[in-house]
Amino acid sequence: MDKSNPIKLRLIKILAWLLLGGLVYLAGLDFYTGVIAIGGLPPLAARRSQVFLLLILPVLVLLWLVGLWLIGSGRQVNFLDRLENFRGRLASWLKYSICFAILAFPGYLLMFNRFGEYTLGYWFRLALLLLAGLLGTWLIFGKLSFWNWLLRFSILVSVCGAIYAALDWLSAVNNYPFSQGWSEGNRFWDYSLMFGKSRYINPGNGPIFAFISTGRQFLWALAFLIPGINIFGVRLWDALLWILPGLLLGWICLSKDHTGARFSWLWKAGFALWTFIFLAQGPIYAPLVVCAILVVVALRQKNLVFGVLLVILAGYYAFISRWTWTYAPGLWAGILALLDISEPGFRHGKWKQLSRPVVLGLAGYLGGQLLPNIILIIHNVRISSINNAFIINPTSAVVRQPLLWDRMMPNSTYTPGILLGTLWAGLPLVVLLVWLYWKRIWRPNFLQIAAMVIPTVAFLAVGLIASAKIGGGSNLHNIDMFWITLVLIAAWALKDAKPRFPFSSQLRNGLILLLSFVLVLPATYAIQYGSRLTFPPESIVESTLQGIQATVNVDLKYGEVLFMDQRQLLTFGKITNVPLVGDYEKKYIMDQALAGNSTYFQTFYQDLAHNRFSMIVSEPLETFQQRPGEIFGDEGDDFVKWVSIPVLCYYQPVATFRETGVQLLEPRPVPLHDPQHCPVVK
Repeated sequence: MDKSNPIKLRLIKILAWLLLGGLVYLAGLDFYTGVIAIGGLPPLAARRSQVFLLLILPVLVLLWLVGLWLIGSGRQVNFLDRLENFRGRLASWLKYSICFAILAFPGYLLMFNRFGEYTLGYWFRLALLLLAGLLGTWLIFGKLSFWNWLLRFSILVSVCGAIYAALDWLSAVNNYPFSQGWSEGNRFWDYSLMFGKSRYINPGNGPIFAFISTGRQFLWALAFLIPGINIFGVRLWDALLWILPGLLLGWICLSKDHTGARFSWLWKAGFALWTFIFLAQGPIYAPLVVCAILVVVALRQKNLVFGVLLVILAGYYAFISRWTWTYAPGLWAGILALLDISEPGFRHGKWKQLSRPVVLGLAGYLGGQLLPNIILIIHNVRISSINNAFIINPTSAVVRQPLLWDRMMPNSTYTPGILLGTLWAGLPLVVLLVWLYWKRIWRPNFLQIAAMVIPTVAFLAVGLIASAKIGGGSNLHNIDMFWITLVLIAAWALKDAKPRFPFSSQLRNGLILLLSFVLVLPATYAIQYGSRLTFPPESIVESTLQGIQATVNVDLKYGEVLFMDQRQLLTFGKITNVPLVGDYEKKYIMDQALAGNSTYFQTFYQDLAHNRFSMIVSEPLETFQQRPGEIFGDEGDDFVKWVSIPVLCYYQPVATFRETGVQLLEPRPVPLHDPQHCPVVK
């Protein structure tokens, strides 16, 4: 900051004071609305949180008033010097330990403390995040010039956001036997079928259909290689798969490559944390991140043959994971290999340098397109699963279900809307990359720019279309290839720009300002999520399990028992001695409902009309249509139309456990005759 310009300095202080005042007001309003106005302070078990939170707002107000006084008087305060002396006497290990505790506090408070059960708005969460970064910066670094302070503050806010995002995933790791989300339990059942099929009673020992691609199933299925693993272990593995791949990708992006570029462990650790928090904005599924890791490792190899094999593997793994990912590994490999070349082109014999990008790019196409067909021909098998059918005919995967374009704008399912959410998550990084190029700090030529921009825009377009498909649009995970591409380009831009550090003071200040947005905004995105999970008392959990088991034991004498939902109860032995019925799993039946597949449902309705099942285990079924503004309202209406109402025409609830989200249904003595709602069975 230019101290020679006191007017400019005073204006900046006033602006900061006003912004801080607005944040304090909004945070206080959130606290009042979410805690005080709804009927009381936090429970006694959270007494420390009460003391902290009841004091923190007055303290912030006091600091705000002190800031106003300092701006007006220009005087220094003695106690600030005393605080600085106290900080200076602390041992380094103690400073870093306290700093880590401060940065972890927002995540602990909102997800592991009883106080997190209250509905706390975004501004209160943001105030916690920024306050943690502020205290951590002062504790570790003390007094700094403005630009040095801003950079270090932004780094610690980013670290705080990364810790928060990791704790958000880890907060779901527990032994609760029922689903913690709409599809969690049944997904665990999907994962178990690859290596844990012996957990089930499978009449006839025939194949069991899982509504998941092989590539996505494989990573999570690895947990079931551990004999007797319980739901706690699988949830822990699930959380780690959302955390570790992003960290690993960021680390290896700055690891030593065949060009000899070197970064210290601090650079690599910082980029790893940023990569994790940036991708957590999706969040991005682990299989696609693994594909990116394979591509980066391939680019690190001096041996081109080994690199080609890794890219082929990445392309094939993308193919068996999700058809929209098929071309990504090859394009990533080609882009990054081209960025490794200094001033690539077609003149003066430079076209020979393009052989490496071309070969690596074609390797991705080979792995994602040609190799799967070769394998199919060799084994002489037909692709029959719905996921693989999408690969053969991708258009059907898009047009078979409606596109809800209103989810591009703010809506009840995803508050900021896909377009604004995308700008929030990605615009700062795009602006930083453009600025680096404009200032000639990063120097790709026209060919390299074209190679980056065209696939990146295509990935963004594909992601936006996928986000508009009914059943999606609740977050940014469908724009996954775009986010990973930005991370990879950022890493290669950093590698190219590093030899030109340091810059002039003007360039340095501009870089710090843009970099601060890139570091801070992903953390401000992550803080909107996360709350403490609450569960019914253990007595209710046990009585629910006993009620299900007792009813199952009786109904098995009269026919099959269908676990349409809560199949993880069979996976982890909470309900025993039940022959598995693989048909009509909830996620798959929902997918058919979203597509309006009347042919599929005719078979389902026939089974219902003929009382094929002596009991159905489901979530509590409702017959009313969703109100406007409900989260996933369109999806809920389709489920009611195609599933809930028809089931209730032929089956009646005999037990509903609202606290655990389970309903048991048995055949009606006399089916309902409602021509307007009940299906006509041929």
